[in-house]
Amino acid sequence: MRNESRKLIIPCESAMRDIIPAIKALLVTQLVSNGISQSQAASILGLTPAEISYYLKGKRADGKYKSVLENDEEFMEMIRHYSVRLGETDTVNICPLCSLARKKLGMMDYTCPYDW
Repeated sequence: MRNESRKLIIPCESAMRDIIPAIKALLVTQLVSNGISQSQAASILGLTPAEISYYLKGKRADGKYKSVLENDEEFMEMIRHYSVRLGETDTVNICPLCSLARKKLGMMDYTCPYDW
């Protein structure tokens, strides 16, 4: 007999819907506050200039997750670190950043290889 309550949980899929937009919004804000133009920020993050504008105006990812994360000093220190690295290298893995965000948001109901 099949258990109807089972479901496949893909951590990255859930993160893309809930957490990554908040992380992108915080990275955009930090990059621009570091003196990087909106156009350069768009290029660095692989976004369009319009998306950068939406993040900065709070039209995208301006919810509870972003609010909790931007008020957490440890998380924001990591955002500052990543914003510097993004300006220096072509590829940056944000999985550890996502893992920390999930921890800070109390969303550890599933495991990810980057959880620490």
